[in-house]
Amino acid sequence: MVKYLIKRILMIIPIVFAVLLVLFLILYYIPASRIGMMPIYRGDALDSVFRYFNADRSLLTQYIRYCYNLVTGFNFGTTGASSRWLAVELGYRTRNTFLLLLTGVGNTILIGIPLGVLCAVRKDSLGDRIMNIITLFLSSIPPFAVSMALTLVLCVYWRVLPLIPYYTDLIAFVLPSVVIAIGGISSIVRMTRTSILEVLDQPYITALNSKGLRKNNVIWRHALKNALVPVISTLGALITQLLCWTLVVEYFFNVPGLGTLMLKSVVERDHVSILACTVVMTAILCSTNTIADILYTIVNPRIRLRYARTRAQTE
Repeated sequence: MVKYLIKRILMIIPIVFAVLLVLFLILYYIPASRIGMMPIYRGDALDSVFRYFNADRSLLTQYIRYCYNLVTGFNFGTTGASSRWLAVELGYRTRNTFLLLLTGVGNTILIGIPLGVLCAVRKDSLGDRIMNIITLFLSSIPPFAVSMALTLVLCVYWRVLPLIPYYTDLIAFVLPSVVIAIGGISSIVRMTRTSILEVLDQPYITALNSKGLRKNNVIWRHALKNALVPVISTLGALITQLLCWTLVVEYFFNVPGLGTLMLKSVVERDHVSILACTVVMTAILCSTNTIADILYTIVNPRIRLRYARTRAQTE
């Protein structure tokens, strides 16, 4: 199990550098690109290698220098005409983006799974049909429309939340995190409902009911554990969707996150900032998908047994 976890974590490194190489190629050959104007010599050990091979400002030299600076000192370069260090800027913005993504995923799981279980238990009831209509409606609305509707209701009419918040306070993240979670909740509710209905038709559930166990114990302690396997297996794709929602929501609410920085960099043709934001978002996405895979192995013991048998056969 530990070997599997280490293997999954180490797989993040080549994925990040592969994405970095593809984007580096695209940005390098854009007319008037700023990637080719990045300094090569920085007074370190890599300078002697470049001088030995008479390296000029080629694509390979620029890519090696960027990766070397990134690995040795988390140096993403400077941004725009202000010459601000991107590492400081990215640290603050990554915290805000990760906070929005974490609260969005957390609210999605904590609200979506119980609602899905209740809809499955009360199948074809009035509440189940209403919930199906609501989830279908919410999954069809784009995030900017949800943002505008909730802003009008909660900030303008009811005045429950501030219209122009300060993002030094945690209350400013309430409305953006709710908007992010709405789209994920609809997907989790439908997936949990379908999975619970399939598990409730299994023979062992019938055997547990025949033994006189309470219905709540059968559902929440036995059926839900097996029903979570397909839900967690789709959690990686859901996290990718919620990360895309996060970027849109950040731009709408003017949250100082990675999404607003990337869109601003695209408008200003700041290619170095685009490259840095992509690296950080790729690392976040790979890390969250790895956590989802780890949760999948914890919930599904067959994966652990399969890995243990493979390891025993190799030894």
